[in-house]
Amino acid sequence: MDTIPEGTVFEAFNISSETWDAGSHWSASSIDKMIIIEGSVKDDHSLTMNAIGDQKSIFVGGLRNSFRHLICRSIDGEKQIEFTHYRASQITNEHKKLNYLLYVHPTGKKWAIAENHTKVVVMFKNDQTDGRWVLYENNSIDLTTDAGHAEWIKVIRSKQGKGYNLDGTCTYNGIIKQ
Repeated sequence: MDTIPEGTVFEAFNISSETWDAGSHWSASSIDKMIIIEGSVKDDHSLTMNAIGDQKSIFVGGLRNSFRHLICRSIDGEKQIEFTHYRASQITNEHKKLNYLLYVHPTGKKWAIAENHTKVVVMFKNDQTDGRWVLYENNSIDLTTDAGHAEWIKVIRSKQGKGYNLDGTCTYNGIIKQ
């Protein structure tokens, strides 16, 4: 574990459980695809790492709905793999075809919401994500209904209430260049 730089973010899939249950196994690749790790979930829902490899190692994918981001942190001088403090969804070609409303906070944080999709899809970039754009899709809000559209507006107003201001409309490629 000493070879993993602190702050390294991993894209992970659980191999045996969409809900990351105790005893389930996971596999993860660093964002830059240079480090591959595997591990399991302990009874207290913390993570243990069982194996490490490099980009030549075989990455074992898992259950699509189990996608999470993990991060290497140093706690009391010891490196550990933990869940990130934010939720992430795997980016698909469908997400890359969307247009987004880009909101910017005076502190430099950025947030975007898809304007033309059937689910709430947001992207965000802040200190917590180490300056990387992260996408999250909320599958519980159906934007094909009036109630779902009202929730979409509520999400936007919540961000505006926190000081985010509309900066314009961007494609996915335009967003990730921000």
